[in-house]
Amino acid sequence: MSSTNLLITDRNEIRKNCGKSEEDVLKDIEIIKEWLKTQNHLPEIPTNNMIEFFLTNNKFSIEKTKKNLDMYYTVHSLIPEMYKNVHPCKADLDAGYKTGTALCIPVLTPSKHRITIFRYENVDSDKADIKRIFAHVLRNVYEVRMHEDLAMGEIYVIDCENLKLDIVLKITPVLLKQCAFVFENVHSFRLHAIHYINPPGYFHNTITLLKSMLSKKLSERVYSHKTIDDLTKYIPLDLLPSDYGGKQKSCKELAELWKQKMFEYKDRFDQLESMKINEELRPEKLQNDELLGYHGNFKKLETD
Repeated sequence: MSSTNLLITDRNEIRKNCGKSEEDVLKDIEIIKEWLKTQNHLPEIPTNNMIEFFLTNNKFSIEKTKKNLDMYYTVHSLIPEMYKNVHPCKADLDAGYKTGTALCIPVLTPSKHRITIFRYENVDSDKADIKRIFAHVLRNVYEVRMHEDLAMGEIYVIDCENLKLDIVLKITPVLLKQCAFVFENVHSFRLHAIHYINPPGYFHNTITLLKSMLSKKLSERVYSHKTIDDLTKYIPLDLLPSDYGGKQKSCKELAELWKQKMFEYKDRFDQLESMKINEELRPEKLQNDELLGYHGNFKKLETD
């Protein structure tokens, strides 16, 4: 497998599932582009695939897509500590890579969902950088997906086998809120399920805290599994990496291909480093209540 096959999708089937033809999609993309031309505070007009990625995440709601696209460019200045020093082609991210591995399964599920695997590595707490690996997923992995991927929603498999207590303590409520804010306001958080595998007993409180931040419907989609057999009641074994007895490449092999993919996008990540919005040109100023997830009482995430 080469890095060109890391995100195999089914664009026509996903459009069909959304009730859209190619002509419909192109019309919606043009509507978004015309709107973007009036938003002088934004730094660029995104590509068609980026716009369709946002449209799909928002079930082709034009207004929600506009909001998420705006926040995609705005969130860097709202939560700068989350996005600082996360260029995937620089040594700044080394501590993040040592903390955890994040990768997407190349093929979609039969329901056209994208599986993302996250594995904590066996690293000492003083060398662990939880915030940076979370930010890597939120910014870098999603950046590549915006340019190449389409899916009906997200399935996360989080392997906690190597997770140590002193690293768990670094997963603070503030960090979880920041991550949830980005998922909801940038990526629309079309969550199908979160599956924790091999969770230590002391991680229970963190899972409980995460579920408390989600709507009731979403919290019911968070699962904890002690065995792979239990996980395969929800995800077919052939869609898991070989590490778990599946038919996909090993996590190590996929992680190396993902690192290669990041370097293929180096120019884009270089561009993002200097890309900024101009708030003075924003037609309508951001309202404080839009930022409640970060600056005030956190709104529970909703789902489709």
